[in-house]
Amino acid sequence: MHGHRHKQRAWFFIVFLMVVLWIFSSALPGALGMAEEDVEYPAKLAFLYNFAKFVEWPAASNRSPNTNILICIAGRDPFSPRTESELRTRIVLGHPIEIRTMRVTDSFSACNIVFVPITEQDQAANILRGLRGSSTLTVGEIEGFAARGGIINLMIEGNRLRFEINPLAAGRAGLKISSKLLSLAKIVMDDQLRSQ
Repeated sequence: MHGHRHKQRAWFFIVFLMVVLWIFSSALPGALGMAEEDVEYPAKLAFLYNFAKFVEWPAASNRSPNTNILICIAGRDPFSPRTESELRTRIVLGHPIEIRTMRVTDSFSACNIVFVPITEQDQAANILRGLRGSSTLTVGEIEGFAARGGIINLMIEGNRLRFEINPLAAGRAGLKISSKLLSLAKIVMDDQLRSQ
C-alpha cells in the first residue's frame, strides 16, 4: 500500500514537472502533449497551481501569510482526490492551498480561483455574473468561456493542452497577470467588443 501511494505521488510530480517546465520554456504555447486521457485533469490541476503563482491579486485582497489560497470547483469535481490531496501540500507565495467543491448556486466571492468544469457549462454565465466586482480568477474549460468574460480558459487542441486569457476580464477583476503567462497564452477579448 505504501509503495502504491509512493508511485502515485511520483506520477503526480512527473505531470507537475512537465507543466512547470512548459511554463518556463520558450517553446510555443501548448508544448505539453497529452499522451493519455487520464493525464488531462491532473495537468489542469497543476495549471491552476501555476496560474496562482503568475497572478497578482489587488493589495486590498492580500492576506496574511499562512492564510489559504482558496481554489473553488463549481459543481461536479473532475479532479481525483489523490491529486487534490497532493496539491494541498503545496505553498504559493507563502500561502497554503485549500480546494473546495461548491454548488453552482453558492457564492464564490470568497474564492481566489474558481474553476468551472465542462459539466457546468450551462451555469457558466450565471457564475461569471455572480463574480462581477470580485477579485476572483475565473478558469474554465468551456468553449468561449474567456470570450464571455471568464479570465482563463483551458482547452485541448490536437493532443496539446493550451490556454487562452482575456486580459480585459482580468483587469476588471483587478488582477495583474504576469507577462510570462500572457506570452504563452492565446489572447482573446470579449465577444461584445469583437462585434463592434
